Amino acid sequence: LLEIEENLAVETERYEDLQNLNSSMNLVKEILLNSYEKMQNSVSPKLTEQLSNNISEITDGKYKKVKFDDEQGMIVEIENGNYISAERLSSGTIDQLYLSLRLAVLDSMTEERIPIILDEAFSHFDDSRLKNMLKYINSKFEDRQLIIFTCNEREIKILEDSKINYNLIKL
Repeated sequence: LLEIEENLAVETERYEDLQNLNSSMNLVKEILLNSYEKMQNSVSPKLTEQLSNNISEITDGKYKKVKFDDEQGMIVEIENGNYISAERLSSGTIDQLYLSLRLAVLDSMTEERIPIILDEAFSHFDDSRLKNMLKYINSKFEDRQLIIFTCNEREIKILEDSKINYNLIKL
């Protein structure tokens, strides 16, 4: 009988520990959901607006707006006003979106003018996309240090043809 009582006490203690753990997990879940909702209502609109502005300028207005949809993820407004999933776009356009998103996050999250470092960020860009992007980041981020790592020469040619000042360091 004593052994049964000891086992019951141990099991009761485990049950209470599990209940406490469950309560803690429910509290964390509630906090995360509240934080996510606050982020959606405050950060997301700014981020989405900045991303839309970026992609519209970079693509010369071909893509005007970007939204985030719970089912499809990132969706992009095409020229006829319809929205399509970003996954359906070309790899070059997806790379433009990704870089635009990174730049929008940078602008949305901090007022500090930190350097921007891009390592082979334009590898899937055709020359037209690259030219648009270089002109855009030159005008948009002229108050920041911009470091571009690349193994290509085409960036130099486009910078020179566009009369964009730069410093070249060959390693």
